[in-house]
Amino acid sequence: MTPLISRRWVRVAASVALALCGAAAHAEYPDHPIQAVSPYAAGGANDFLTRLMAQHMGTALKTTIVVENKAGANGIVGAGFVAKSAPDGYTLLMGNSATHGTNPTLYKQMPYDPDKDFAPVGMVASVPIVLAVNAKLGINNIEELLAYAKSHPGKLAFGSSGVGGTGHLCGEAFKAETGLDMVHVPYKGDAPAVADAMGGQVPMAFVGVASAAPLLASGKIRILAVASAHRSGSLPNVPTMAEAGYKDIQFAQWYALVTRAGTPAPVIAKLNEATKVALARDDVKKSLATQGADPEYMTPEQLRAFYQSEIKRFAEIITRLGITAE
Repeated sequence: MTPLISRRWVRVAASVALALCGAAAHAEYPDHPIQAVSPYAAGGANDFLTRLMAQHMGTALKTTIVVENKAGANGIVGAGFVAKSAPDGYTLLMGNSATHGTNPTLYKQMPYDPDKDFAPVGMVASVPIVLAVNAKLGINNIEELLAYAKSHPGKLAFGSSGVGGTGHLCGEAFKAETGLDMVHVPYKGDAPAVADAMGGQVPMAFVGVASAAPLLASGKIRILAVASAHRSGSLPNVPTMAEAGYKDIQFAQWYALVTRAGTPAPVIAKLNEATKVALARDDVKKSLATQGADPEYMTPEQLRAFYQSEIKRFAEIITRLGITAE
């Protein structure tokens, strides 16, 4: 064997050995606990979903997934933390329609790029926005709401979880589409917004179905429409905005798992499969239903395309309606 051929075979053998070592390393993933970051405070929907998925994905992966809350700046603090983590699949983020949807347009300075700094793992769930009104108004549908607005000019206001949230955007889009004279009243979360709608401090609110549906039994609020492509499993008798004649008003609080960009593809594949297995469980589906959430499995490729389109869609809406958070 000539020296040239010998050296070539050495290089080939070394490459094969490295590839095998890399495959073995990926095959062993995970060999220690995984951290899952919820970029919001404990007790909310993001935290609930993070803990739910951590429990059942941990079972599927035969490891422990530890949840840590890193709240602040509408999810930016937690997302920024994961964006700077090691690209090894051991730090996950429960991203959502803020961290990977509205924030890139709402905030001029961001510590992360929602596309370049993250590797998508899989979609988890979506919670549609609903239009809830105070029952004392005697309004039963959107047609009656429009009639009420015409007879009470300047009297309508709507609450939402805060400036730039999906509820706020939904309300502004509805305002633009119908021409209603409405004032936005921002709250620190869906719960206080719908509570004030129930109490009459504001006549209506655009909030996630999880916050509004449990209050229907009180008889103090009515839900006029769901801002999703199809009716909510939690509110099967409530029509969609499209059924009411507003097909372009579709807003949901969606939640998806991502990790640091550069994480090896085999690791991403394992995480996605664990997501798929968890979402297929009947007990997980029941738990999601308690939050008004619909399971929404996606492959990493589908998820990337989805949030790229959402960033563009929200940017157009936010710019057109002149919404700012700073």
